[in-house]
Amino acid sequence: MWAIDGMANFLPYAGLPLLLVPAATLVMRHRVLALASALLLVAWLAVLLAPNLFFTHASAAAATGPKLRVVTANVLMSNDQLPALADDVLAQDPDVIVFEELQHDVATVSPRLAEAYPYRISTSEPWVTIASRFPLEDAQRLQIASDDRGRDLLKTIINVNGQRLTLIGVHFMPPLNGEAFEVNRQQRELLEHTVDGVDGPLLVVGDFNATTLSPTFARLLLGTHLRIASTGHLMKPTYFTYGRLGVRIDHVLTRRMDVVDDSVFSLTGSDHRGVSVELGLPDSSNAVARTR
Repeated sequence: MWAIDGMANFLPYAGLPLLLVPAATLVMRHRVLALASALLLVAWLAVLLAPNLFFTHASAAAATGPKLRVVTANVLMSNDQLPALADDVLAQDPDVIVFEELQHDVATVSPRLAEAYPYRISTSEPWVTIASRFPLEDAQRLQIASDDRGRDLLKTIINVNGQRLTLIGVHFMPPLNGEAFEVNRQQRELLEHTVDGVDGPLLVVGDFNATTLSPTFARLLLGTHLRIASTGHLMKPTYFTYGRLGVRIDHVLTRRMDVVDDSVFSLTGSDHRGVSVELGLPDSSNAVARTR
């Protein structure tokens, strides 16, 4: 299963040769073969794009309630340009940041960042960090069965001008082998269980190491009713393996929130790009994040 899930993330690359076939068959004057290859190309594109129709918000809303800008940034654990990366994040002017692969205290990376976002929680083994302008209520580390404490989930409640929302920060293990897939499964199941106990505005933010083509990620979205915060079905990539060929594996997932705006931005020294999303909370005193 792990091999299928891992390879599904890179399905866009597998079909690239199909782009050349219709032109080649026309040059060879094989019209029937050219038509067949064109239909195959259309089918491949449909497979790539269809999941986005179901798993994204794909519409911008004019929020009437409080707004919140959220950023997710995988800094790359070997990055020696973290102060410059901190400036990239600050330029987005977010209210809340979820960092992945951050093995240093925020204050040592950027005193300016630490001053702007004084409310923070990190995994016990520094790897995922939530940094916020707003106080974090009931901040928790949710442990998976594996002894890799950097892969634990972070959960907190944020009060935004009287509106309370639940935020969960994650960095899913990439399913590169059976052992890694087991850790990934533990993370997914813990997230599903946690999300099931939340009623009200909800954010799940981080590096999921999964595209919408991943069967396990698709099941997660369907089972939790979370959707990718995007104003369009065509999402820009955040991780590049070969030059300009990229995939979207970093996500801001929402439930019961409006998407006002979203963008992807560069992170100095990282192999990922950051995601910045402006969200609107429901304009209702009853929209309170609470645990059943």
